[in-house]
Amino acid sequence: MDYLRDTADQYGKACGRLAYLEGNLRRVKSLEMLQCKGSLGDREATAYASEAYKDALEQLENATADRETIRAMRDAAQCRFEQWRTQTSARKAGI
Repeated sequence: MDYLRDTADQYGKACGRLAYLEGNLRRVKSLEMLQCKGSLGDREATAYASEAYKDALEQLENATADRETIRAMRDAAQCRFEQWRTQTSARKAGI
């Protein structure tokens, strides 16, 4: 339980960073499209191929991995706690 409490802030920040980066990815695409000429499809393709979009995508990937790692560790801690509760309850019941 200590781990869950101690990582709550870290998990919250990781979720917030992920939400920010998802929005930033759309922003980077929009900014890149504004700099291009041509049809909508051409501008979109150029934006997706840009270095700025690639960098934003890599940041999003890293933030997702960080959040999922924290979530997996918190889930494992929760499972250990549930296992302890079950064992304690079984001992009390004499099973």
